[in-house]
Amino acid sequence: MDPDRLRKCMSLGYSSKTSNSTIGQYGNGFKTSTMRLGADVIVFSRSSRSGRATQSVGLLSYTFLRRTGQDDVIVPMIDYDISDHWAEAIVYGSQDDWSTNLKTILEWSPFATKMDLLQQFDDIKSHGTKIIVFNLWLNDEGIYELNFDDDDEDITLRDEANLGNTSKTNKRGRELQSHISYRLRYSLRAYASILYLKKFTNFSITLRGKHVEQYNILDELKLSKVITYRPQLAGTSKEILVETSLGFVKDTPSSVCGFNVYHKNRLIRPFWKVTADGSSKGNGVVGVLEANFIEPAHDKQDFERSSLFFKLETKLKQMVMDYWKGHCHLIGLKPLEPHLQNLLRESFVPPQVQVANAQTPSPTNFQTVIDLAAHPRPHFRSAQSGNSGRTNCNMEFPAVQPMTGNAIGSVKKDTHISSSSCMSIDQICEENIQLFRRCESFIQRETELKRTIEDLEKELEDTKKKSSELSSRLESQKKLKLLKQLGQKA
Repeated sequence: MDPDRLRKCMSLGYSSKTSNSTIGQYGNGFKTSTMRLGADVIVFSRSSRSGRATQSVGLLSYTFLRRTGQDDVIVPMIDYDISDHWAEAIVYGSQDDWSTNLKTILEWSPFATKMDLLQQFDDIKSHGTKIIVFNLWLNDEGIYELNFDDDDEDITLRDEANLGNTSKTNKRGRELQSHISYRLRYSLRAYASILYLKKFTNFSITLRGKHVEQYNILDELKLSKVITYRPQLAGTSKEILVETSLGFVKDTPSSVCGFNVYHKNRLIRPFWKVTADGSSKGNGVVGVLEANFIEPAHDKQDFERSSLFFKLETKLKQMVMDYWKGHCHLIGLKPLEPHLQNLLRESFVPPQVQVANAQTPSPTNFQTVIDLAAHPRPHFRSAQSGNSGRTNCNMEFPAVQPMTGNAIGSVKKDTHISSSSCMSIDQICEENIQLFRRCESFIQRETELKRTIEDLEKELEDTKKKSSELSSRLESQKKLKLLKQLGQKA
């Protein structure tokens, strides 16, 4: 940034972004984000434009403003012209103003001398910017909110990271805590890896000396599906096309779910759960979409609550329910509905060779026999025939010719092997259904036990109330008796 751009960057409420591909528009992002991390920030920026090379230093210090009792936000800045390979001060007002700004920066920054200050430009090439945040905020225990000690390649939010670090966490809990949906809440590396939807090519992110690898949740999905949504923009009849990819997350607890919603390539809402709390429907289903048709909030951590936002929420919920209903049985989360089981059985043709004429069937009849034997259940392993388009089992038949008795026996033998294989798979499916039924019975028992507990708790609460009332009545009777005794003595 040249001197003019640096002043705009460090001014509150200024933004020159008008592109449809960027999300910045309010002019407060740099200030609010750095001030959230620490009380003070110093910026070093070098620029080379139109044959002029400059370097600038700016200080935004809450400590300075508070301790000196300033009524206005004062941001001291100094600039140098380095076009001739030495630093020459650029004075806009008076030399005294420039010297005062330099003195303030040296007094309230970590750099005590002008030489220390200028050395910060040594690792900036012909153009670039370095930002140093200092006097980092402390938590309620008086230690840094940011944790630099537990991981040499990461920076974490200490309090958020400690929420799940308990020795009693079971295996399922540890798996959940290791997933990016949990880690991005406190890990800068995890958050930066999922921050952008598309692969970035014109920049890279390096955190504590190690490159941040970009992470795409779509690579972890199984049974993935793309659903098209056509929202109508408010106040117009124009429709836009939004593609949403969703599927089940591999090898993670089913409690991981929700939509990663991006706006202009930048993550706004990670793992947004649109289904009702406490419902198992939708567990394990994760989706990704880019919603450029709704506006993000000022802090870019949520969306503005508009009619388009609520319509999107309703649509996403419908997507999850429809996908769950059609796919949950495929990964064992719920049995296939009875009418679908019957439909699957009815579509199954047993792979048995039925020879109409056992003597010498014609080539045409023999082709029909092969077709019957070549259509097992749709999900069995199969190979596509190149020309006919039929789906054929892994069964090899002799060339089409009049069949002798030996040939018929050979075909029957091969068919018997295939039939046994198909039957074993059918038995596995039946056993799987039985396991689902047992699971349902356990869930029902769990529900009944919960109801019993609730009834007992209610009964206990009623007993406590009755006990309290009896105790109060007893105390009143004791006081009344005591008053009578005092009256008699008097």
